[in-house]
Amino acid sequence: MRAYCNAIHWSTVASLALLCGFAGTARADDAKPDKSAYSLFNPTPDAALRDFAADRPAKSYGPTTIDAGRWQLEVELFNYTTMKVDGVHTQTYVGPNPTARIGLTSNIELQLNMAPFVHQTVRDEIAATSTSASGVSDFFARAKINLWGNEGGRTAFALIPYIKAGTAPASLGGNQSTEGGIIAPFAINLQDNVSLTFNSEWDRLKNSADSSYHNQWVQTVGLSAPIAKDVTLTGEFWMQHNYDPAGTVRQYSFDTALAWMAKKDLQLDVGANFGLNRDTPALQVYTGITRRF
Repeated sequence: MRAYCNAIHWSTVASLALLCGFAGTARADDAKPDKSAYSLFNPTPDAALRDFAADRPAKSYGPTTIDAGRWQLEVELFNYTTMKVDGVHTQTYVGPNPTARIGLTSNIELQLNMAPFVHQTVRDEIAATSTSASGVSDFFARAKINLWGNEGGRTAFALIPYIKAGTAPASLGGNQSTEGGIIAPFAINLQDNVSLTFNSEWDRLKNSADSSYHNQWVQTVGLSAPIAKDVTLTGEFWMQHNYDPAGTVRQYSFDTALAWMAKKDLQLDVGANFGLNRDTPALQVYTGITRRF
C-alpha cells in the first residue's frame, strides 16, 4: 500500500513542479486583452471570443473557461461500460449525459451536470442471477476558475472546486450523500498545436460503511495532437485511488479519443477507455457532441 501511496504523492509533486517551472513563462507569454467589461449580463461579442475549447472527450478537464455571458453544452450522447470481477458481470448504459458550461466572468464559469437516464444490469454467472436498475445520476455543480493562460500563452492553469448532490438511487450505487473536492488542470502548449495536460484531483467521499468521510486521489496525464484537418487525437493515462476504510480501491486506465471540429462552434467526438487492472472497468466506449452558443 505504501508503494501505491508514494506513486500518488510523487505524481502530485511532479505535476506541481512542472506547474511552478512554467509559471513565470506563462505569465510573460499571456498578454491578455481587456475583457473586464464583459459579464453574464453583458456577453462577450463574437469578435472577442477566445478559441473553442471543450472539456470533452477523455476524462481530463482543460484549464480554459467559457467567455463571459456565453454558454456551451457538452453532451455525452451514449456511454457503455462493462466490468467483470469474480464471475459478476456489470454493464452500464448512460445517455444522454449533458453538462452546461456558463461564462460568469472572463475567467470564471459555472458547470452543471446530471444524466437523466442510467441503466445497469448485473449478472452473477456463478449464482445464475440477474438484476437490472434504472434511474438518474448524481448531480454535480462545478466552478472553473482560470488563473492564467485563458487568452493564450505557453501554459494555462485553473482550479475547479465542485460539489455533488446524491441524487442517484442506491440500486445504481448511489449513496444519497453530499460530497465534494477540487480539480487542478494544467496544460502545456507544445509546438504544432500539440498539448500536454495534467489533472490532479482531491475528493472527499462518504465512507461505504458509516457516515464519516475519506479521501480519494485522481491523477491524469494526457497528450493531444492533430492528426488531420480539424481532427485531434488524445491519449491519456488515468489513475484513481479510493481510500475507503472498508477497503482501498485502485483503478488505472489508458484512454483514447478522437475529436472533430465539424463547424466553428461544433465538435463531435468518440472515445474508448481500457482498464488496466481488475478493479477498473475493462472497457468504456462513448460518443458525444459539444456546441458553443
